[in-house]
Amino acid sequence: MQVTGLLLKQGLLLFWALWLSIAWLSNLCDALKAYRLLREGWWFASGNYQLMAETTQKCRTPPWMTTLLFMGILAWEGGAMLLLWVAFLNFQGQHQPGTSPLYPAFLVNLALWAALLIADELVLSYETESTHFRVLMAQMLSLLVLILLPEGG
Repeated sequence: MQVTGLLLKQGLLLFWALWLSIAWLSNLCDALKAYRLLREGWWFASGNYQLMAETTQKCRTPPWMTTLLFMGILAWEGGAMLLLWVAFLNFQGQHQPGTSPLYPAFLVNLALWAALLIADELVLSYETESTHFRVLMAQMLSLLVLILLPEGG
């Protein structure tokens, strides 16, 4: 098997689709655990719900608002994940018909991380801001690779 730029690009899309799927699932399990739909000892949960509750409590945010915000993030993350899977399954090269899902997938993903960065700044959550910033930068770099890397062998 010859390794080409196209194979590398498809691998990059697969990585992001898998990574975000795992992140989304761990956040979903965390929400289910927070509302006692999964037992307390359930090991696969991100801990992000509790982190968000503690962070928003500094701003005196009511618990129902924290839940609403977390569910919004979960929905946005789920949509971003699905768009990455569509991009991966359809990508056959930068100048091929399957390229069209690439930009919506990255637009929604980059917007998610940008929104989280803005939220981090609003609530002074500097401990999570660096993580969100690194993911945003990694996805931006990945998009550049997808656009600029030659696809031949």
